[in-house]
Amino acid sequence: MKILRIDMSALTSSLEDLPEEWTIIGGRALSAKILNKEVSPDTDPLGADARLVFAIGPLAGTMAPSFGRMSVGGKSPLTMGIKEANVGGSVAQKIDKLGVRAIIVQGAPSDGKLYIMKFTKDGVTFEDAGECCGMGNYALVEVLKEKHGKKVGIMSIGVAGERKQKSASVALTDKDGLPTRHAARGGLGAVMGAKGLKAIVVDETGVKVVVPVHKEVYRAAVKAWPEPLKANRSFKTFAATGTAGVLGVLSRMGSTPMQNYSGKPPEGIENLFGENIMKDEEGRGHKMDACMQGCIVKCSLYYNDKDGNHVTSALEYETLALMGTNLGVSDPDAVALFDRMCDDIGIDTIEIGSALGVAASAGKFAMGDAAAVEALLKEIEEGTEMGRMIADGVVHTALTLGVDRVPAFGGQAIPAHDPRVGKPTGVTYHTSPMGADHTAGLKYEMDNEGAVEHSLREQITNAVLDSIGLCQFAIAGETPVTVTFCKDLLNACYGLEITEDDVVNIGRDCLRDEVAFNKGAEFSTVHGDGPAFVRTEVLPPMNMVFGVEQAEMDKIWDNLDTISVI
Repeated sequence: MKILRIDMSALTSSLEDLPEEWTIIGGRALSAKILNKEVSPDTDPLGADARLVFAIGPLAGTMAPSFGRMSVGGKSPLTMGIKEANVGGSVAQKIDKLGVRAIIVQGAPSDGKLYIMKFTKDGVTFEDAGECCGMGNYALVEVLKEKHGKKVGIMSIGVAGERKQKSASVALTDKDGLPTRHAARGGLGAVMGAKGLKAIVVDETGVKVVVPVHKEVYRAAVKAWPEPLKANRSFKTFAATGTAGVLGVLSRMGSTPMQNYSGKPPEGIENLFGENIMKDEEGRGHKMDACMQGCIVKCSLYYNDKDGNHVTSALEYETLALMGTNLGVSDPDAVALFDRMCDDIGIDTIEIGSALGVAASAGKFAMGDAAAVEALLKEIEEGTEMGRMIADGVVHTALTLGVDRVPAFGGQAIPAHDPRVGKPTGVTYHTSPMGADHTAGLKYEMDNEGAVEHSLREQITNAVLDSIGLCQFAIAGETPVTVTFCKDLLNACYGLEITEDDVVNIGRDCLRDEVAFNKGAEFSTVHGDGPAFVRTEVLPPMNMVFGVEQAEMDKIWDNLDTISVI
């Protein structure tokens, strides 16, 4: 297995052996190790000395079910700390088939141009992006598929990434070749733009699926996996309505952000419930499908307009919340359009929805005005002064508008899970090296007591999943069952004899590396202890505030090596 190094200063590439001690790690853990080894924590995230890492899991190319997620890593221009944005799609499986565990991008073109990079079994080539500059992700992908073939995988940036906006995402094509999967959080699309990359085209033509060392053992483990997976009570919800299916439950708890995290439901909120979207979609040709080959869950809600034309896939809970309820908008057609626009521009719907909520609170538009939201997204696309302000995220927007109620932790917008309801999730927002990121450790417990321990367990578990490339929706209901499955697959694939503890320790080591990086980065000094309003504003309807003591959270990493996870 190799690491592919790309030097954009010289437009060259080279292959390096993956160190033996990194055999069973990939994704987030591998990205963290590379960044600690090669990047000074105080490096300018948009400078030539920074790195952008595309790291996949150690099982992606075997086509194991739902193990094809990718971690895009770097130093975030938004949080000013280490960052990993996790994403599905088809590209990771293709890269693994080409014998590469990670792509490291360094340097920047001296001519300031943007380039298209192509990676095949024959090596790497570069070409001037030319007329592709300024394109949105949808038009760009069509141009690249026309030139390089319909089956290639593509990673790209939109105009926000070209402008190095702090909310810029990296788009990945799904199994249908659409740029709908986004490594969205932390502004890593800006890092890609700073590296001079408009897109990376991956073509695995001529190579085969990765064959495990012990094929029969591997196949037996995979064959048995659907039974415990389908026993997870979340499976049926995600398979039927995608993540949109949780909006009804979470909004009734008050956890879903509404009208700038005020807890005030917009009129018609039930229109955004997953089950109602599916009813309204009847006759439009919608479908539930997978974002990558081999996925069992198939949680992607492919949303079509009233004429049956594809709008977005998937229409997910986070977007329905931040671009819908948080802005007082309850029309799913409007939110689907917003999602399409954000994907095309290449921006994080969580960060943008939060920034727009702050702008509405400052009187820039009225809550519930879908036409105003659409107009502001067009301003982001056009790069107006207002558009650039919003595209640099919620902290920058609040600072510019003189708003002191800032819904962010660690420089990053609060996702669609209010910390006043799920106390362990609030602890994750306060303590995670990622800033406010629900994928770093999401847990719904309403008691302050024990919240730190719950958060730590979730952070370790999720770091394992992100490092192996397994989707967080494709897991059993019990953590030990999932860990054993991962252990069995890794042993069968590589001919090893690792234990469940070895698998868990991937997550512990990942977090240790991330915390170490952030100690030397601006992340550790510039953000404070989080927004005061989550401790003082009572959130309806359960009338809760976040009450975990800061002193208790400050000690979370003291138990990193000792807390029981399985």
